Amino acid sequence: MTAEENMAVIRRIIQAFNDRDLTVVPRLVTSGFVRHDLAGAFVDVKGREEVGDFMQLVLKALPDVHVTIEDLFATEDRAAMRITVTGTHQGEFQGIAPTGKKIKFSSFNLYRFEEEKLAEFWQLIDVANFLRQIGGLTL
Repeated sequence: MTAEENMAVIRRIIQAFNDRDLTVVPRLVTSGFVRHDLAGAFVDVKGREEVGDFMQLVLKALPDVHVTIEDLFATEDRAAMRITVTGTHQGEFQGIAPTGKKIKFSSFNLYRFEEEKLAEFWQLIDVANFLRQIGGLTL
């Protein structure tokens, strides 16, 4: 795939998530897809089925979540992206009851592609900033 095609896949995934069209995403990842959480806040996501489960988990905690792509770069088999995530904490997250607080945090992501689909994804979310905003971290 070209760098432009890889970036188009990422943009389609982000747009589908923002539109709450979770049926699109499993079609854009390989059957052996793996999402690695480098911050250790979530378990790794493996396979197409778990992609939707993970997205539902986020949507329950932040029903109005919105992802903005700040930077996106790609090669023939890799892409890197920096995003900003905004939303309102309206559902339980990691045992923290809903606070109704508006949140904003960043994430850095690295992607690997196979067969014109997303095969692997390493994500480093600014979990400390998110938890601080909802009262789950007081440092």
